[in-house]
Order: sequence, then structure tokens, then C-alpha cells
Amino acid sequence: MDKKRLRPAKVGTLLLGKGTGVGMIVILCLLGLRAPLFFDIANIMTILKQGSVLTMIALGLTAVLIGGGFDMGAGALVQLTCNLTAGLLIAGTGTAAALTSGIAVGIGVGAVNAFLVIVIKIPTFVATLGTMFIMQGITSWYNGGKALTINSIPGFAMLGQGRIAIIPVIFLIVIAVCILMNYFFKHTKTGLRMYATGENPAAARLRGLNTRRYLLLSYVISGVILGFTGVLQCSYNYGASAITSGMDFLIQALSAAYLGSTFSKTGELSVIGTVISGMFIAALSNGLIINGISNQQISGVLGVILILSILLTVIKKREIGQVTIF
Repeated sequence: MDKKRLRPAKVGTLLLGKGTGVGMIVILCLLGLRAPLFFDIANIMTILKQGSVLTMIALGLTAVLIGGGFDMGAGALVQLTCNLTAGLLIAGTGTAAALTSGIAVGIGVGAVNAFLVIVIKIPTFVATLGTMFIMQGITSWYNGGKALTINSIPGFAMLGQGRIAIIPVIFLIVIAVCILMNYFFKHTKTGLRMYATGENPAAARLRGLNTRRYLLLSYVISGVILGFTGVLQCSYNYGASAITSGMDFLIQALSAAYLGSTFSKTGELSVIGTVISGMFIAALSNGLIINGISNQQISGVLGVILILSILLTVIKKREIGQVTIF
């Protein structure tokens, strides 16, 4: 009798623990059944390439979320550094200088966000919303409302357009960043302390951790990743678009980060989960387009994914007595 009563709980735990991965596989299979071209090897490589910039943004956002912060301007920062990189290359600056400048701008923005949140004590949502608008304004002023197109620069083009065998170089970069981040957050003292700070700041302070230091570090690490991502996007697009896409990037990156956290039994943010979810969102968008769904409808689907992923995270955190997400 007791065993029968336990079955629903076990089923619920299974769905929360394994349901995300199973659901992803089922959805992709359904898309492939309706459009066999979806599983063509060339299309799969295209998905890996298209999803890499999104996944990198999601990794940058995951870094700041792990430390207990939040960043509304993640997409805007990528767009800013993408435009700056394109402008520098058009002006004749080399690849190394453009890459260094992009990362430096990312670190600077991350430090400013941390200053506003930690020192001035502005709520993270408000502070990063403000810097998002500032970055959008700087980007529009810098490009003059026009796309910045660069000529093919072999070394630089390799970052976003190159392939090793059939695998896109930009996807290999994502995997390398994922491995480094996962090792840092899971196997180093600093990374584990950042997790502790983000999960429960009050408890972390009671244990003697300098939560302000780890929150600052999370914003800086995020800035490095997002600044580098802007450089990759510039290489991927052969320049920078004048169209504002920061908010679209943000919604997709948030969806990937929180959907990735549902792979954990406790709803813990996961670097590997973020990468899987980022590529799933890219595959989903690609599959929906192949099946005749418009971009406007895809935005609605991504919004639903974001709500459901946050809902699942809240359910899991409630089971351990923690319901705060950000």
C-alpha cells in the first residue's frame, strides 16, 4: 500500500528531473517528422553555427546569475561590442586589437553594473536596465543608424565563419568556454563560493564569505564572455547590423539559462544545461521556420519557454525551501 502511494511522487520527481531532456527530444523528433530536411547533416551544422552566439550570451548571463546578480543589458552589450569591433576593423585595426577592445569594454560594463548594484545599492533589474538603454544609445550614435560591413579578413573570419572538417569553429569555441566555465564553477573554491553567494547570500555571509567580492567577480566574468561574444557576432555577421536586437537576445538567453537549470534536481544553474538549452532553442527556431512558422510566432514560443522554465525552477526551489529567482 505504501509503495503505491509513493509512485506518484516518484513519477513527479522523474518528470522534474528527466522531463526537460525527454521533452526536448520529443519536440525535435516531431519537427523532424514534419520536415525531414531538419535532420540533414548540413542543417544540423547550420543550427550549431546559428545557435553559438545565443549560447555564448546565455553563458555570460548564467555567470552573473550564479553569483546572485542579474543583467538586463546582456544583449545590448553584445551588440555594442559587435559594432565597436566592426568599426575598429574598418578603421584598419588588427584582429588582436579588436578582440582585446571588445573584451575590455565587456569588463568595463560589468564593473559599472557591479558598482551600481554593490556600492550605490540600486536594484539589479533597475541598474542593468539603465545601462542597457545607455549602451543602446551609444551603439546607435556609433553606427549612425547604419550597418557596419567589414571586408573578409581571413584570421578574423575564421572565428565566426570557419570550419574544422564540417564542424563550425564558433561552436568549438562554445564548447571550450563551456568546459572552462564548468570546471571553474564546479571544481574551484572561488566558483563554489560564487554558487553559495547566489543561492543564499545571507547564509554565505554567515559563513564568512565576502559576497560583494563574488558578486563583483560574477559581473566581470559575465562581461568578459559577453564582450568576446560581440567579437564573435561581428565575425559571424561580417560586421554589425544597425537593427536593435538586444532584447531578443536577452529573452532567448534567459530562456536558455533557466531552461538549463531544470536539468538539476534542485533547480541549480548549470553551465552544461545552458549550452544544451541554448542549442535546443536554436534548433527549435530552425525547425519551426522549416515547418512554415513565422518569426513573430517564434517570439511567442520563446516567451512560453521562458515562463515554463522559470516555473519549473520555482517548483524545484520550493521543494528545498528557496523560491527567489532574481
